[in-house]
Amino acid sequence: MRHETKFSISEFTINEVKKVIMSHPAVFREIHSKRRINNIYFDDVNLTSFTDNVEGERDRKKVRIRWYGDLFGVCKDPAFEIKYKQGLLGWKENLKIEDFYLDRYTNVNIKNIFKTKFKNLLFQKHSLGMSSLIPTLINSYQRTYYLSFDKKYRITLDNNLLFYTTNPVINFFKTFIDQDKLILELKYDKKDFYNANVISNSLPFRITKSSKYVIGIERLRHWK
Repeated sequence: MRHETKFSISEFTINEVKKVIMSHPAVFREIHSKRRINNIYFDDVNLTSFTDNVEGERDRKKVRIRWYGDLFGVCKDPAFEIKYKQGLLGWKENLKIEDFYLDRYTNVNIKNIFKTKFKNLLFQKHSLGMSSLIPTLINSYQRTYYLSFDKKYRITLDNNLLFYTTNPVINFFKTFIDQDKLILELKYDKKDFYNANVISNSLPFRITKSSKYVIGIERLRHWK
């Protein structure tokens, strides 16, 4: 179980944000390589996951398929994830699933991915009422990773946010790009909570909920 503190940033460029991170008193340094993260989100027809997040429900969950690398084509090494939130704490369960193909020019196959490939397997693993879930959003973004000198605090910085509709009425992927918004997340274990304010107070950004799933669904609702 871990804490995640999010910052939605639009008044700084990505290079300015990176300079802030690298000059932080906790001595953050970039780790891993940058990589593109892709998600297919699932919800019910009432968008319960979306609504629970917007209304600030204490206990909620988010269901998605996540993979890294290219968004379209063969989606390699995907994982089915259930992300839980309980108050300020969160954790994930994940299950590796087989590779699948996502066509760049049509969203027809996206409607069948959950139904034909994963549902039977997932019901054996989880009894969470997943028969009612449908794909509601695809998003993709680039992530950069940082770790503090004491290795207790991680920062992720997401940019170049892409969102795609899964509307069954539209037989292609309609998309919008949010190139100006940056989302920074400070992540740390439950046991390191008491020193976290020192870390976050040294970041000149506004703390916000800033769910990328909520951002995407809100934009979808304004599409014609």
